[in-house]
Amino acid sequence: MKQFPAQQSRDEYLRTQVQRSDAKFDYCKVSADDVRRYADVLHLRQRRAKRPQPIGPVVCLGTRNGREVDIFRTQLFAPHWRQRLMRALERDRKSFTAGVPMLEAIGRSRLDALDEHSVVGVELNPRAARRDIWVGSFDAMPAVWTDTFGVVFSNSFDQSQDPARSAAEWLRVIRPGGYLIFCFANDAAPTETDPIGGLSLPDARDLFGGELVYFQDRGSRAGYSEVILRINKGAA
Repeated sequence: MKQFPAQQSRDEYLRTQVQRSDAKFDYCKVSADDVRRYADVLHLRQRRAKRPQPIGPVVCLGTRNGREVDIFRTQLFAPHWRQRLMRALERDRKSFTAGVPMLEAIGRSRLDALDEHSVVGVELNPRAARRDIWVGSFDAMPAVWTDTFGVVFSNSFDQSQDPARSAAEWLRVIRPGGYLIFCFANDAAPTETDPIGGLSLPDARDLFGGELVYFQDRGSRAGYSEVILRINKGAA
């Protein structure tokens, strides 16, 4: 893991990240096929567990326009016909976009009413605000979210200002025995807008610990490497 040498102040960092989000607001680097694969891993683990826990609630960090929230909600919890239709209609034009946006918006969760089928997001850019997206930094989330989420997903760790602070915050909101789905670009060099680069599987394990459940080198449709870790936090 490498970090960009020029450190910004907190205010400068937040402004830079909002500007970066604005420039790529319509981009979603997660495909429905990717999330279907993660869902299969999670459902298999749930079926094999002696004392299975619900998969959700789920939170997607650095979600930009929120489409990945819709993908996770549909591929984890929607009827199979709607899951298949979303995957069939998805378009790949520099990023993954919805074929029928209204279809993907069905059944959005509420931040103020989390349950085992909730999927919500975190995004710094105020443009993202909607009932299932909390506007704020993924390294300073609501205190009431401690030990809340069964799944935390992100492909945005490269945007972290302080890797240790971000990792600690992500771990805080995962409940004992929950899962972190961590995706990263292997060879990306750190920049002012993406201060963390050169991530690897050992970095993920050093940052978050836990049990390695799944790893695929450059396995996502966008070329990200994918790691799923079970975060024990003292759970049996």
